[in-house]
Amino acid sequence: MNIIEAKGLTKKFQNYTAVDHLNISVPAGKLTAYLGTNGAGKSTTIAMLIGTLTPTEGEIYFKGQPLEKVPRKDKKIGVVFQNSILDKELTVWQNLKIRAQLNKNYQKEKLETLMKQTGVYEFAKKSYGKLSGGMRRKVDITRALLNEPEILFLDEPTTGIDIQSRQEIWQLLHQLKEEKHLAIFLTTHYLEEAENADNLYILRKGKLIESGSAQSLKEKYDVPTLRLITSEEIHDSRAHKEEGNEYHFICQNEKEALSIVNQYQEITLYFSFLPTDLNEVFLKLTKEEDTL
Repeated sequence: MNIIEAKGLTKKFQNYTAVDHLNISVPAGKLTAYLGTNGAGKSTTIAMLIGTLTPTEGEIYFKGQPLEKVPRKDKKIGVVFQNSILDKELTVWQNLKIRAQLNKNYQKEKLETLMKQTGVYEFAKKSYGKLSGGMRRKVDITRALLNEPEILFLDEPTTGIDIQSRQEIWQLLHQLKEEKHLAIFLTTHYLEEAENADNLYILRKGKLIESGSAQSLKEKYDVPTLRLITSEEIHDSRAHKEEGNEYHFICQNEKEALSIVNQYQEITLYFSFLPTDLNEVFLKLTKEEDTL
């Protein structure tokens, strides 16, 4: 069952079309990744899907019912915004309790159980503003789960957070997806976070340019990636510099890859071909669109 479904979703601001006739489905218990370059229309899409922005055209359905006709109490939607809405001066407990009490069925024990599940109970007495980025994000997710949502929207949830905290957050999200059959709708700049997506959409300038599972897209757009380790630094606009003198070239075909090997053969210490990842698919698609 689809928790959220959009048909022909469009948003125009005067003469500018931010989102252009999108068809989107977000199934229950699945991770849906929504990817795009800056200004592609990702945040605008989320605003329409959660009901805070009215579409210019198109329809949005929540569990088969028009979104605008679903009573507020029945819209089981949680949102983690890029910028937190919590009070930095209050403790974690105070922030969450205030919001939990907006529900007439508030129970202290229920809130404590949720906080323990998400791992924020241990620092409940600390001021939200004094927490690390990773801790804050866990509190933000906990806040979004207070109404027991059926779908959780995450707008670039791990931007600016250290690797260890990102891993902990994703362990929590996968746990929630499995245990609560929670639908997750994700936007992110870290494409490796979308590698395990059940379905993903790639957007550019408000238009959908590709969709499918991460694995199916990697198979469809199998891109030769040349890994080159050289004895000296090279300057090549095609190269993505890694550590030291290691360079990655995303090639259109094997002929181009072999041409690069021949070009740098005198200073090449080692070369190999890497398996296609989602970053390469994304770059290939957006690069192709830029040339249109």
